[in-house]
Amino acid sequence: MSDPRCSVVIPCYRQAGSLRSCIGGLAPAHQGDGFEVIVIDGGCEASIACAGPVPSMRFIRSESRLWPGAARNLGARASRGEFVLFLDADCVPEPGWIRAASAGLQAGARLVGGPVLDLLPTHPIAASDNLLQFVECGAGRPEGPVTRLPSCNLGIRRVDFDALGGFAEVAAAEDILFSQAALSRWPDGFRFLPTMRVRHLGRTGLQAFLTHQTWFGYSRGRLRNDLTLRQQRLAASPVMLPAVVAKRLGYILGRTAAWNPRGLARAVGLSPLLIVGLSAYAIGLRRGLRGGPAPGEPW
Repeated sequence: MSDPRCSVVIPCYRQAGSLRSCIGGLAPAHQGDGFEVIVIDGGCEASIACAGPVPSMRFIRSESRLWPGAARNLGARASRGEFVLFLDADCVPEPGWIRAASAGLQAGARLVGGPVLDLLPTHPIAASDNLLQFVECGAGRPEGPVTRLPSCNLGIRRVDFDALGGFAEVAAAEDILFSQAALSRWPDGFRFLPTMRVRHLGRTGLQAFLTHQTWFGYSRGRLRNDLTLRQQRLAASPVMLPAVVAKRLGYILGRTAAWNPRGLARAVGLSPLLIVGLSAYAIGLRRGLRGGPAPGEPW
């Protein structure tokens, strides 16, 4: 095909099963045409077997393990489109996802993203995992400016991506660093698009859930992200762990009430699991602030 308008980049590591669903959501029947898909196989041979309904799809194998930022950079370098859209292998885009992202970028936004919803809405651990990670990208959030977008549902012009130098090639929080770099260049350039929807497969096992939330907190602590010096001192104290949990839980419930009132009852019902996850987050945050060793691998 001639050079596509959009390139969809998907990093994959040990996610062959979910990748099949992800690629299914990119079928032309759901997304139209004029795009290519690039899957970066970061040491997961099974993903090669997932070629399916997308005519223009390439697999790029890495013989060594790649962290998500490095995998996305590799895919972006291989892309041919004017717009680069990033999607994770455990996400399924809803119909019209590519069209919504393209329209937002054509309208002048520098970065676009949208709702990250539950692929397993009735699974309590998976739903809690998503709520803790993506409350800022919840259902019902109106279109408008934002200051951060997750890399599992993100669109940017290729020239802007190159100008930023790509993602930091670190184990976690590469999307936070990427958003910070973009925000410093284009303070008004981010746009949340309610029609740019994906569904994310939250972690379904309790141990994986807790490990990931610990990493989430640890990365924020190491980066000192959105934390004043006073907040850093308080969060580093073990006696303040309950306060960290309570504050974060209140924020999540408040955002849910504002953007998705119908989902508030479910969020309240999930509160015991949310508190467990936030406790892991608070422990990781303290470890990160104190410069402790990284927790176990978050995948």
